[in-house]
Amino acid sequence: MKKYSLQLTLTFLLLLLINTSFYWEGDLGILAFPVFFILFIIYFILSIEFIRQVYISFRDKFVDKPRNILLLYMSLCLILITIKPNGLINFDQLEGEDRIIAHAEGVANCTSRLKLKDRGKFTFESVCFGFEKSKGEYKIIKDTVYFTKTTRNSFHPKFAIIDIAADEIIIYNNKNDKNPMHLSIINK
Repeated sequence: MKKYSLQLTLTFLLLLLINTSFYWEGDLGILAFPVFFILFIIYFILSIEFIRQVYISFRDKFVDKPRNILLLYMSLCLILITIKPNGLINFDQLEGEDRIIAHAEGVANCTSRLKLKDRGKFTFESVCFGFEKSKGEYKIIKDTVYFTKTTRNSFHPKFAIIDIAADEIIIYNNKNDKNPMHLSIINK
């Protein structure tokens, strides 16, 4: 198996990175797109290498046992990545059911999404020339959402108002915020 260690290692690393991306993708910011592009290139190269190894195995009538193991391993991993490109486990569902999801689209196709989970946790995702994800905890008192323990970069709001009549959540960074963020509620 030593002669196939590069293929095995790259395939394993690709599978590992794809399946754990839920935890690290939000920390990359503007580097998210280049990193995912590199992962796609590695996937493409491994797919070509898989086809090459299949050809060699057919030519040699599948007599090389380490190559057969490599083919089995690579085919399993590449098929799993193709079928489940976001990973085998839906980590978002493990954090609880979505209580409220609010979404906004800005200029240059930038988007923001707030998910309030039923266990008192929230996730805020912003995609605009990069990907940022903030997590934390919240409490709802009447029509106001109070955010606590925000764990990421630029998203540090103090509170938000749920406007049921307008079907939106208005996020304020502080009491004097003159330009709050308006997110349309897409499910309740």
